[in-house]
Amino acid sequence: MAKSKPKQHPNALHLTVASVPRAVRFYEEKLGFKMTEAFPPEKPVWANVVLDGQAIMLGELPSLAEAKQFGMDQIEIELVKQDARAMVRGSPGVGVSYYVQVKDVDAFARKLKKRRLKPLLPPKTQFYGIRDLHVTDLDGYRLVFVSPAAPQADAAAPPTGA
Repeated sequence: MAKSKPKQHPNALHLTVASVPRAVRFYEEKLGFKMTEAFPPEKPVWANVVLDGQAIMLGELPSLAEAKQFGMDQIEIELVKQDARAMVRGSPGVGVSYYVQVKDVDAFARKLKKRRLKPLLPPKTQFYGIRDLHVTDLDGYRLVFVSPAAPQADAAAPPTGA
């Protein structure tokens, strides 16, 4: 399912879905989106689909074993557990993350701290080359502020057969 190097989009909506392959088929066949990337290529649990330069990321909520395989630390795993419990309850906003590009995630985090807003997770450089900061709005929707970053040499990249 993987395709060529994707064009980066400044903003992207992330939707938690039951099955990424099923969701990709729907977005492509019914809505006219094109998949630009998927991870892992063999059996994707995450994909990016684009329509007229607008991106939507589709992802499955990982199991605890997958979260560990993907290199999530304990704070991130606790957040996965929290999301799983909220999804069972049917809470509004659960499973929806809106990615917003900012110039410098760390500077943005300092602004939030001055405004007395505590993020869900501290800024972190991900293995795939972004630095992110997670915040929840009043309705439970997650805003993920991101800046491009060089991938960490010591960051745990998920295995390709996951």
